[in-house]
Amino acid sequence: MDREIERRLVEDAKRSPAAFGKLFEEYYKPIHRYALHRTGNAAAADDVTAETFFKALNKISGFKWAGVPFSAWLYRIAGNEVINYFRRGAREPSGFELNPDGVTQREPASTQDMEKELLEAQEKIDNSAAYIRAKEALKTLPEKYREVLTLRFLEDKKIMEICEILGKNEGTVKSLISRGTARLKVYFEKDAGAQPLPGGGVINNESNRKGGS
Repeated sequence: MDREIERRLVEDAKRSPAAFGKLFEEYYKPIHRYALHRTGNAAAADDVTAETFFKALNKISGFKWAGVPFSAWLYRIAGNEVINYFRRGAREPSGFELNPDGVTQREPASTQDMEKELLEAQEKIDNSAAYIRAKEALKTLPEKYREVLTLRFLEDKKIMEICEILGKNEGTVKSLISRGTARLKVYFEKDAGAQPLPGGGVINNESNRKGGS
């Protein structure tokens, strides 16, 4: 989304909860996909996404424009929610939606449509050998590497976008990617050549050097 359009939508949302619906529609899928990559579980991703937008709506009045786009702020909230999710352990997923007046509603994820959507998403994960292998490899890494590698290779974010999301400088992000990649290479050392990741990423240092900024 264009930064100026995003800015106007955010300012509108600060004055009217109904305007938040446009931001929700724009960023729901990217945030949900990110949560799915981080958790590897469709129900957990749905729950993390719900919490992310619930908190974003409640805190949007305090959002400050300081060179960081609103989308990066959402990813930051989502990243924290992923950490909180694993700290708390598994729990029941909850739904998030906006009614016509823009008021948030949180309901148990018990409808047939939602169950079908979650089952389909989980099935895709379970049937993807590449995703399973990548997920298992990422589990072996410390959180700081899992987060940055998910953004770089699974979410296909550029270096500067990752800097905005994590609130870290370019050198730190590149160092985390390089070190995380090196650790994954050790994990994959029994296989010949580079290991592909879902979404088009490749675990090798060449990927880190090309198109990084």
